[in-house]
Amino acid sequence: MSFLGLDYGIKHIGVAVAAGPLAEPLTTLPASRAFKLINKLVDKRHIDTIIIGRPDKSLKKAFENFINSLEIRNSKLEIVDETLSSYDARVHLQHTTQKRRKQKEHSVSAAIILQSWLDSHPQKL
Repeated sequence: MSFLGLDYGIKHIGVAVAAGPLAEPLTTLPASRAFKLINKLVDKRHIDTIIIGRPDKSLKKAFENFINSLEIRNSKLEIVDETLSSYDARVHLQHTTQKRRKQKEHSVSAAIILQSWLDSHPQKL
């Protein structure tokens, strides 16, 4: 089984992957190109399940539009609470340079979202 974790944002989408019990940050995509690139990743990595963090209520409409625009064919989509994932990512990256922190925050947040889901669903591995 392979999994894709997404941290949704208006400008950036953090991406993480897992082929087993451990999630790893992959990349951060510009939101403007995310649909195309996510679909490529799903096909290339044979993703079985996509786990996406639900942002706070202020982004509800944009998030719903994003979900409805994804063209996921052969993968399951799971929407999970992402509360504190961005905060946890910043804490995880606090000893890195500001430039590196800015580059990695979204993908690390996606990895935290995905890892949390993997930890709570061991039967799906």
